[in-house]
Amino acid sequence: MSTVLRKAEPADLESLAALRAESFGTDRAEAIDWLQKMAGLENVLLLAHTAGDSTAVAAMLAAVPVECGRRRGLWFTGMATAAPLRGRGVMEKLLDACLRAYAQSGCEFAVTVPADGRERQALASLGFRNAFPLRVVRKPIPRNLFASAEFDNLTVRRLLDLRLHFQPACVQLPEPTVAEMVTRLYRRGMTIVSGPRGYGLFCQDGEVLQFLELQADNDHCADRLLQAAREHTGASRADILLAENQTLYLGAGKRCGYGMLRFLQKPFSTTDVYFRLLV
Repeated sequence: MSTVLRKAEPADLESLAALRAESFGTDRAEAIDWLQKMAGLENVLLLAHTAGDSTAVAAMLAAVPVECGRRRGLWFTGMATAAPLRGRGVMEKLLDACLRAYAQSGCEFAVTVPADGRERQALASLGFRNAFPLRVVRKPIPRNLFASAEFDNLTVRRLLDLRLHFQPACVQLPEPTVAEMVTRLYRRGMTIVSGPRGYGLFCQDGEVLQFLELQADNDHCADRLLQAAREHTGASRADILLAENQTLYLGAGKRCGYGMLRFLQKPFSTTDVYFRLLV
């Protein structure tokens, strides 16, 4: 039996979709959408075991190109190992090989969001460190009949431009990837509220608006967006996910872990770097 690390090809689509569906508890249609639209099949790498005329996918991941300012990086996602091989370090070997190859090609950093504590530990053993912590801010939304905003009126391109405006050091994902993220969120009932000085993405759960992202010039502008969202939905409370380095509602909220980072070249300051996935 021989093992080969290579980029995915169109002929691999069905095998990769089957592995993703089994690993993440989804179905074939979702898996194919994820491979083609979220990750981009051209960004998927796999370990293939070949014995005679048969080839089986042992493990896969997506290395999606990202940028932070002028720095080139990667977002590692969708890591999956075939069931018989789990717990044998196969994914660690795949990741390590990818990290070395991309470092040699000039990529400067890699980011990821671990699925659980075990994956976080495995990533730490490969040189990743915790980064991009979040704050969860819970607050009531007072009524304001004069608060106004627009709803679901931002294109993906405009959303990306606004994010870069509020977070100049953000890790920028490819536009097709963000478009697929937004499409999936809309299917789950997401609403985008926007105004001249900010925007937010939220889903409603009864009386609570769960903000996946909120960007605004200051607390007053953020409050106006929340109040407009209350008038639009009737919900009276908000749970807001903010990056720890955001200036909104400074000092408020409970801190929680989020992403991980590994430098592939010379380390650089990440004090102002913003990394958030719309999932």
